[in-house]
Amino acid sequence: MQVLGIDPGIAATGWGIVSLSSGKLTARASGTISTTTELPLEQRIITITNEITALFHQYRVDALSIEDIFFLRNVSSAIPVAKVIGAVIHLTSLQGVPFFCYTPLQIKLALTGMGKASKSQVEQMVSFLLGLREGEALSHASDALAAAVCHIHTYQGNRSIQP
Repeated sequence: MQVLGIDPGIAATGWGIVSLSSGKLTARASGTISTTTELPLEQRIITITNEITALFHQYRVDALSIEDIFFLRNVSSAIPVAKVIGAVIHLTSLQGVPFFCYTPLQIKLALTGMGKASKSQVEQMVSFLLGLREGEALSHASDALAAAVCHIHTYQGNRSIQP
């Protein structure tokens, strides 16, 4: 199983590919898609989806896991992020790849067992689970890897309780 994790943002969208093979998690690749404020919002979203399309073509992705908006105090920044999420979900459906949305709380629980884990605790767990050196995956990429690991853990858990 190979999962593309996405940490959506308009200025920076993190991505990470995690594979599960023989019970072992491996980070295949990760990075950040950056856009500039000089571009209109629509062009920034197109840039993000074009980059994600390239990832679909470069890696054989079995599922996409994206961090959903849980709570933002600043509605003006939540709306563009919601548009990115919608565009990525639409793109994923066009690729015929199943997609799954997880709240930050669900991701933190899946990785650390604590819904109120700090960003640092999540990054440390991502590094530990994927055998990365601390700080190897930058912030947005680390969050994307966390979303991918969350889906793999959730998928495995759901399969183990099926009759």
